[in-house]
Amino acid sequence: MRTDITLRGSKADQFERIQDLLEERRGHDLSRADVIGILMADYEQGLEDDRGLERSRP
Repeated sequence: MRTDITLRGSKADQFERIQDLLEERRGHDLSRADVIGILMADYEQGLEDDRGLERSRP
């Protein structure tokens, strides 16, 4: 399966900033697909963390 997206304006600028930050932290260039993969994994981890918090609340 393939999904294509186009970012314009401020969203494109934001993506470039995020990509630059991730590349600095990791010490190497990342493809756009790699950046999206990292963002999706972090998002899903956040959802899992939130679910864990909900389960632990009385």
